Amino acid sequence: MFNRCIRIAKLGPLFGVGVAVVLAAVAIDVRAQSAPSPAASQATSSSRPAEGLPVPLAGFSDEGTFYLYKNEDRIITSKFKWEPSGRFEAINTLSMAGQNAEFKFKFTPDADGRFVRIDIEQPQGAATVEREGSLGRISFKEQKATVTFKPDTILFENFTPVFMTQAVQRYDRKAGGKQTFPVFIVGRVVIDASLEYTDTIERSVGGRDLKLDRYTYYFPGVDIHIWSDAGAKIYLADVPAQRAAYVREGYESLRKAPADDPLLSQPTFEVIEMRGAEIPMRDGLKLSADLYLPKTDKKVPVILTRTPYKKEMSELEGRFYARRGYAMAIQDCRGRFGSPGEWEPFVNEKQDGFDTIEWLAAQSWCDGKVGMIGGSYLGWVQWWALSQNPPHLVTIIPNVAPPDPFYNFPYEYGVFFVWGGIWWADIVEQNATGDLSGATISKIMEKKFGKLLMELPVIEADKRVLGKESKWWRTWIEHNTADTYWARASFHDSLTSARIPVFHQSGWFDGDGIGSKLNYAAMRKHGHPNQKLILGPWGHQVEASRALGDWDFGPQAAIDLPREYLRWFDHWLKGVDNGVGATEPLVKIFVMNSNVWLEGDTYPLPQTKLEKWYITSGGAANTSEGDGKLTREPPAADCKPDTYTYNPGDPTPMPSYREETEEEEKIERSQEEKIKIAKEYHEKVTAGRRDILVYTTEPFEKPYTFAGPMSATLHASTSARDTDWFVRLVMLDKGDAVQLAEGKIRARYRDSMSEPLLLEPGKTYEYTIDLWQTGITIRKGARLRVEIASASFPFFSRNLNTGGHNEKESEYIAAEQTVYHDAARPTHVLLPMIEMPEGEGEGESSE
Repeated sequence: MFNRCIRIAKLGPLFGVGVAVVLAAVAIDVRAQSAPSPAASQATSSSRPAEGLPVPLAGFSDEGTFYLYKNEDRIITSKFKWEPSGRFEAINTLSMAGQNAEFKFKFTPDADGRFVRIDIEQPQGAATVEREGSLGRISFKEQKATVTFKPDTILFENFTPVFMTQAVQRYDRKAGGKQTFPVFIVGRVVIDASLEYTDTIERSVGGRDLKLDRYTYYFPGVDIHIWSDAGAKIYLADVPAQRAAYVREGYESLRKAPADDPLLSQPTFEVIEMRGAEIPMRDGLKLSADLYLPKTDKKVPVILTRTPYKKEMSELEGRFYARRGYAMAIQDCRGRFGSPGEWEPFVNEKQDGFDTIEWLAAQSWCDGKVGMIGGSYLGWVQWWALSQNPPHLVTIIPNVAPPDPFYNFPYEYGVFFVWGGIWWADIVEQNATGDLSGATISKIMEKKFGKLLMELPVIEADKRVLGKESKWWRTWIEHNTADTYWARASFHDSLTSARIPVFHQSGWFDGDGIGSKLNYAAMRKHGHPNQKLILGPWGHQVEASRALGDWDFGPQAAIDLPREYLRWFDHWLKGVDNGVGATEPLVKIFVMNSNVWLEGDTYPLPQTKLEKWYITSGGAANTSEGDGKLTREPPAADCKPDTYTYNPGDPTPMPSYREETEEEEKIERSQEEKIKIAKEYHEKVTAGRRDILVYTTEPFEKPYTFAGPMSATLHASTSARDTDWFVRLVMLDKGDAVQLAEGKIRARYRDSMSEPLLLEPGKTYEYTIDLWQTGITIRKGARLRVEIASASFPFFSRNLNTGGHNEKESEYIAAEQTVYHDAARPTHVLLPMIEMPEGEGEGESSE
């Protein structure tokens, strides 16, 4: 349900385009999250480049309409007019789920045809960009930012593909190769992107013969394939990794490509839509579902998605599978949108899922086989249904799905995920996921959660954030142990008989990524075969990308996940002999920095060797300026422990999360400066806080790879009756501190989540801390770091150190913490080391 990013930076006005794209599950979604680097090259031109000025819009004219297709569905219409003077206007309309969201852009030029003002109208509110020379001023509500243009900066706008004309115009065909230009992502930041000529083809469209040049446009995070004529007029902008493409009106046939896999289900069926079908539950309530059926006389398998986020928002997926010979049912969960009843997260999904599956299997158009798919909560409901062993459930694809609720959300090993909990409560209470425009989510994201969550007690946060009491928020807090209430939402121990094939998918930076680790382990523990697992360098997403922020993993990271899902269903629901479950490895994990996939049939991979990395110091590991070391050598018998004071009144901040204050937002800063501040925040926190212990390796002399599940063993004591322990694993590479993992435990739950035991002050305890999972090659010259603290605020609720109820009380005491790392008490992290072929990951860090 979340991303826990390697770095959270607010880039000023994040216009509605980005939010709408997320909700619509469609994107030409470039990643504008990196400080621009110097252009690698400049294309030559008949005109001299203007120093620090954008390329003129004047001298070219075009008018027309582009459509954005996601698979076979048209969802965006972009109507534009580009005048020879450089004046430009566009109206972009996103249409889906019975809603329309409009985004208007108006570019006003100067005498040279360069824009001096951009006016943006969007559901989130108006925004402007005003240019004086090489400086652009961006304004959105109270937020201010500046951007500096480089010589010959060209334009990119997510919904306006015609601007790709400028890239083609700047490209020097005679020089050839990959050429890099500065690009202003409208309203955000200037980055570098590259264009490369591929080939020239001939096509016939509507009786006209066209000769089209094809280019690849390389953006951080996405590759766009452009088709243009000799005059740089754009006809097609295809994004294969996202199954999305812009095409000029009248040239839709350019999108058609021959089927490359004869065994893959093809979109050959007409679709019959039945909206609002009522599916009876065992208590007499009827939940609402939209049915998408292929037009055929034959019985077909069914794919089910159950969602609390508005069923119509998944209509693209419904039509996608129906065109390929599946019936698809998309159902609103109990008490959400079209379904009646009381909404209470988690606890009704087991029975409702079972009843829905069996009802679908009994329909005249179903062949008796039912599969499920969906991400986040939509993945969670699959596990709840599976735990009830519905006879007709054949397979599931629980994308980025959480585990049992006490191990991730709303509690993670006993620590309340307060930021995520109240944020999600706000999203759900306001029905934000049903708003196609993204305006509601944008408004929620403007809230200062760090400030709102500082006040105690935590249980009252609903009034401060939501403006009212939330029944289920308060129920979560009342039940702060894994008791009978949470048993209604737990499933790991109920999978003994769940002997079906499961396709687990997640990413190394998925905020629910621990779910893929624990859910896969639970199925393997029960001996269930055909457990497929794909872990990539992604966040909380069901489709792959090639970059996260400014970290690009190459095109090989952007695998076609929807194709893999379809192949999985084709095999298990249709019986297609396509290699799934037979000749293909079941496990596929990505190694960052080496940027390669590793494969095997079990996880961890068979070649994994677990290695202990020990912390050590002279007793002064406080801050990143201390003497803490991380080494493979076991500590000495007389190694001094490290100590610090944890004060809940001044909670240790989460170093990878920075929230601008309202005053800071009003300060006019460049986007580059904002990014720089965000990048440096981790090191600023660890250098300035004595309540963070830091242990760092020497620079690696050669690449070191580890990929798979991780853990930490912590030996520690405290003066309190209860406290929290956080362990972070961080990579230091090229000046950046990149958080790879964070594990945590509330001390009273060290032995049991259901039977907490308070501590004996001053006594040393051994804690096992789940460090989630990752796959990374630490490059030569880079370093690894372990950080230990007792809070990670404001993401996680503070332990008040009293032994009382941390979320219902306001009184707190400071705790004196001691971490041991001697021969008898060797605190360490356990890393899943993998020997890589020589030459992999040999890029060198500048650390």
